[in-house]
Amino acid sequence: MNNDDLTILPIMPEENEFNVSRPLHPNLPDVYRGQLLCIVGPVRSGKGCLIWNLILGKSFYEDLFDTVAIIQPTCFNDSSARFAVQKYRDTCFDKYDDKIIEDLIENQKRKKKIDGENTSYALIIDDCVGEFNKHSNSKSGGAVLNFTSRFRHYVTKPDPCLIIYSTQKYLDLIGLIRNNMTGILLSGAIKNKKELDSLRYDLDDTFGGKFNEIMAKAREIPYSWVYFRLDSTPVQCFLNFKEQLF
Repeated sequence: MNNDDLTILPIMPEENEFNVSRPLHPNLPDVYRGQLLCIVGPVRSGKGCLIWNLILGKSFYEDLFDTVAIIQPTCFNDSSARFAVQKYRDTCFDKYDDKIIEDLIENQKRKKKIDGENTSYALIIDDCVGEFNKHSNSKSGGAVLNFTSRFRHYVTKPDPCLIIYSTQKYLDLIGLIRNNMTGILLSGAIKNKKELDSLRYDLDDTFGGKFNEIMAKAREIPYSWVYFRLDSTPVQCFLNFKEQLF
């Protein structure tokens, strides 16, 4: 045996890893690889519109997930969420509880044991301020925080999985979520200097020192979103999923 070759070899992909249910536009987050997306924008910046386009839009992820769980305090009285609620009413919740995540995990474990079962899922957590952000005194939230570091393990490849965590303030994101996010979508309507300084500190070097230039481009068009793709090599950045900025 020759022990002189110390090359670190890549892990061989599973046989069916690339047998995806349908192709996605290359500018979109690749949910077949598993995505933890953070969406950051102030009130009335269009966060809900973005989320429901992603989940319900034909050009995005419509009907791609077997299970869709939605946690949003206003889901049952928010007009923008009405179509999602109609479609996924049994898994819509207007208050966060660790049991929601625990039940989702158990359901995924059960499905993974069944050969050929569809294990795809999406979890939407929208504006659950105070439930499990870094300023919260609540004892709840441990389940979802642990889940963010393991969420890919609850699907059978190549089934897609997606977590969307939406918040008004980037500084409310706990470190565990920031460290595990595969991408972040920022509203062009963010004006708070402290908020922008924190985002620039975390993203500027990664995107070639062009953070200010990128955000200035987003401010030119109302309700614009910048998608910073962090899980690609090299990293990429898109305006409204259409124009590549980096």
